[in-house]
Amino acid sequence: MAFLMVKEFFNFRHQITITLDIFVVIGSFVAAYFIRSFIMKFIPFGQPIELGTYWQVIVVITFLWWWIFGLQGAYASNRFTSLSQEIKTVFKTVFFGTLILLSGAFLLKIYFPARTLIAIFAGVNFSLLVLEKTAIYYIINDLRKRGYHKKPVIIVGTGQKAKDFIESIKDDPSEGVEIVGFIGEKETNVGNRVYGAEILGGFRDLKKVLHRYPIDEVIFALSKENLEIGAMLTLCEEEGVTASIVKHFPVSAKTNVQLRMAHNLPLLTLSRVPYSPWQLFLKRIADIVISALALTVLSPLFLIIAALVKFTSPGPVFYQWRVVGINKRPFKSWKFRTMVENADELKAKLWDKNEMLGPVFKIRNDPRITRIGRTLRRFFLDELPQLYSVLRGDMSLVGPRPPLIDEANRFESWQRRKLSLKPGLTCLWQASGRNKIRAFDDWARLDLEYIDNWSLWLDSKILFKTVYVVLSGSGR
Repeated sequence: MAFLMVKEFFNFRHQITITLDIFVVIGSFVAAYFIRSFIMKFIPFGQPIELGTYWQVIVVITFLWWWIFGLQGAYASNRFTSLSQEIKTVFKTVFFGTLILLSGAFLLKIYFPARTLIAIFAGVNFSLLVLEKTAIYYIINDLRKRGYHKKPVIIVGTGQKAKDFIESIKDDPSEGVEIVGFIGEKETNVGNRVYGAEILGGFRDLKKVLHRYPIDEVIFALSKENLEIGAMLTLCEEEGVTASIVKHFPVSAKTNVQLRMAHNLPLLTLSRVPYSPWQLFLKRIADIVISALALTVLSPLFLIIAALVKFTSPGPVFYQWRVVGINKRPFKSWKFRTMVENADELKAKLWDKNEMLGPVFKIRNDPRITRIGRTLRRFFLDELPQLYSVLRGDMSLVGPRPPLIDEANRFESWQRRKLSLKPGLTCLWQASGRNKIRAFDDWARLDLEYIDNWSLWLDSKILFKTVYVVLSGSGR
């Protein structure tokens, strides 16, 4: 049958993908070197350097790219993803790989002979990797249409859950699943056909079925809990066959479900908070690198702003505010002061003029804002000291904006979920034009939309949008 060589094919695909990626990375660097050399014939910049000088850089890049791809699960032998997801994986690998490479060289004071070469390499590498992944994707799809590269599975159960599972994989053919047959609850039904496949045996026949057919995975889709399921799971473990259990929970499609072990007891965790350890790790790395670079590069601007704030209005340079972070953990953060010294006292008197519906206080022409403060707010310059909070770990570059403690105490139940993720320097609300939003409910919905769809890709888009908003001066 077509599935006899499936495991070997998966392993072959795993190895060939890694090999192709390595060749593409090395080839991209060599191509970038010759492109730079060609450009230098017409536009002289820098000094020409022998390709052999870069061998250490090539080794570092190859390992770094392989590591980032691996963190994203790109080399999992049973991985099935859409082409758009493959391209996103490539973008994140090239983007964060280049960021880590250049930032590491800057922080460690490692001299790169030609940074322009790295920039050209990033563009060439992204293009070639996309071509590679696209070719592999269409080749694999063509093989599936011909009956190859499918994962043979058997389904334990013939009831509604089994039917629901079959319908779900029909809706998503990218899973590449081939149903070999069913294990029925009743042995009397053996030989009958259900949902297009044969009932191969009863519960007690599972071992014989696993020995008779090459099976990659056993799907348990029982409508009712059965005492024999434990023995069957143990059997799958002994046979080295992957076992999965179809469970039905009344949860949203956005809910993250993870299975973890606690003292040998399996715990099924349901959460609406993003769960992707490698992405959260890279997000933290990006926070540290970018905030450290920004604090260093922008230090002269800090001094200029501090002088302007100090000499244009009485009061301190910085405004210290106590806000709520992840899971309602309070922390102190700082902004450049943009209001008069007694702004907090005046807030109570101005509350009846609040233009933001909900627990947050916002008025368009706030009389407490100083003249220099309006300019700072327009270009988000008052937020720059919060880069220290990002570096320290209280905040992230992108995330829901941190509320004041008294504001958080007035949140409705559904709004409190915006506190389930680390607060950020910028967010969808700011990048989407916060001047247009006049209801806190809409603001909160944007934050929840961010949480439900969080990814490094989304963070990148928000950062780029924020840069545009800052440069255009449309912040406030």
